[in-house]
Amino acid sequence: MFGISPHPAGQVATTPAGGRYARQIRAEQVRSIYVHAPATAAGSLIAGAVLLASMWNHVAKPVLIGWMALVCLHQGLRLFHYYRYMKANSADRERERWGHIYTVTTAVAGVIWGSAGVVMFVPGSVSQQSVLALILFGIAIMSMISLTAYAPAFYVLIPLLLAPFLVRQVFDAGPDHFYLATLGSIVLVVSLEFGRNVNRIIAEAIQKRFENLELIEELSRQKAVADRARQEAETANRSKTQFFAAASHDLRQPLHAMGLFAGALHEKIKDPEMRNVVDSINAAVLALEGLFNELLDISKIDSGIITPNSAHFPVATVLDRMRADFEPESREKGLRFAVAGSKRFAYSDPVLVERILRNLMSNALRYTSKGGIVVGCRWRRDRVRIEVWDTGPGIPKEQQEKVFEEFYQIGNPQRSSKKGLGLGLSIVRRLAALLGCQIELRSQPGRGTRFAFEFPLGTAPLEEPVTEQIARSPVSDLSGRLIVVVDDEDAIVDGMRVLLQGWGASVIGSSIGDDVVAAVEEHGRMPDLIIADYRLGAGIVGTAVIERLRQELDPEIPAILVTGSIAPDHILEAEAQRFGLLLKPVQPARLRAMIDAKLRPSPG
Repeated sequence: MFGISPHPAGQVATTPAGGRYARQIRAEQVRSIYVHAPATAAGSLIAGAVLLASMWNHVAKPVLIGWMALVCLHQGLRLFHYYRYMKANSADRERERWGHIYTVTTAVAGVIWGSAGVVMFVPGSVSQQSVLALILFGIAIMSMISLTAYAPAFYVLIPLLLAPFLVRQVFDAGPDHFYLATLGSIVLVVSLEFGRNVNRIIAEAIQKRFENLELIEELSRQKAVADRARQEAETANRSKTQFFAAASHDLRQPLHAMGLFAGALHEKIKDPEMRNVVDSINAAVLALEGLFNELLDISKIDSGIITPNSAHFPVATVLDRMRADFEPESREKGLRFAVAGSKRFAYSDPVLVERILRNLMSNALRYTSKGGIVVGCRWRRDRVRIEVWDTGPGIPKEQQEKVFEEFYQIGNPQRSSKKGLGLGLSIVRRLAALLGCQIELRSQPGRGTRFAFEFPLGTAPLEEPVTEQIARSPVSDLSGRLIVVVDDEDAIVDGMRVLLQGWGASVIGSSIGDDVVAAVEEHGRMPDLIIADYRLGAGIVGTAVIERLRQELDPEIPAILVTGSIAPDHILEAEAQRFGLLLKPVQPARLRAMIDAKLRPSPG
């Protein structure tokens, strides 16, 4: 019996998974051979007819007719079993009896075809023996394709098919018989070995299919769980962002007011000793602002407010600022400090690159007590690489990944504020991800640490950023200027009034802007500038107040919006209406630079 089965199945005995899928695999094996039973029956009848025609004039006709009748009867029985199997339900098909039935019928087929090797043997006729050998060997080879799916049937068929023919050849002396016997033995051994290997491969493939189906179901369940977890995480993240957006206004207000009053005091006090006190206040406000900004930077990055604005810029510009900002403090600590210059240009966001580098250098300076800090820049191919080396205590290997986590610090069990909040490196990793680069860390305890990151080479110098142009522009004289300040916090209005008046300006203060028009009429002149807080009382926003005052007074009055919120729509709204935007707490120097920029006459 033979046939071609394009959808073979595996054998339980050889599957590596043992009994976990044994029943399913065996059912799949049996299904495969039964499904292709009609094709197998047709092939057997054709092969029998060919053999009958070949031997018609060389073997007794009653023997041939009787043998062919057995072939037809056997294939009829095989088709009967096929139709019964196809009508059975799924549970019935998984029963072992179907495999046993098929094995028995295959054994009968082996006996019938094996008998042909004896009853159709024609002594002294090499050509007829060759035809017989060709058909029997062909059936064996085709069975390797059709029956290896179900090993019991295959292992029963091959010996019964070939053994009688080989034995008959051995009993007839002569080189031709020896040749056929040798060839038949090779076919027998190769068939069994090939069938064993194919059976194992097919069994593993079927098992993998069941495992994959189970995995798909498990993944579907896990995906549902993951989707719920993701939704919960997104909700939690939005809640965190909304908290910072709402709380930042209230948290920044005291810092904002303190900075304004400290700046005003600095302008008025001439006594050196008192100036030292004011400078200490300013330093404390700056330190508190730095810690607070680190906390809010995390939220700003996670909420998508900070986006890269890539451009070509000279690396030396960033490195020079690092040298100017960090060299004095390094020398105060007795540390060697060096910055290796570079004439290369880079293509990235210069503001974010500087923020990454500034955080890395602050971290190095904070933890290095002896030795030194080196900042280097090198280029290779089309990349610029910046490295920050220090001789600090180093970071153990098992903690090198943890230092990028929020609030994680090494060597600060008392949580001293002098060593920050443990957010600097977390911000560094987030900013690097925005720029599409990675932060490399190499460190050995007792031998220092090296941080490095890369970004693309640039081809043209970058124009000086607007913020830097503003900061470096000459300070204008505010004498005779009238400035409107709108803020619902009286302390901030008072602090702004004292500061601006110290710069020579006249100030109209208001909580929600309702009394500004009357105050302008009293002054007898239009204001030169409006400075308004974004979030005012009673749900009023500063942008609406500015627009209302512009409509009632002069549409061309320049305006500055001050906000403690990190919501992106505030930034977009300020840009759309040509407002200057300052984030609380506002340092006096930054406020003065923004005022100068707004009051400077437009070119042309």
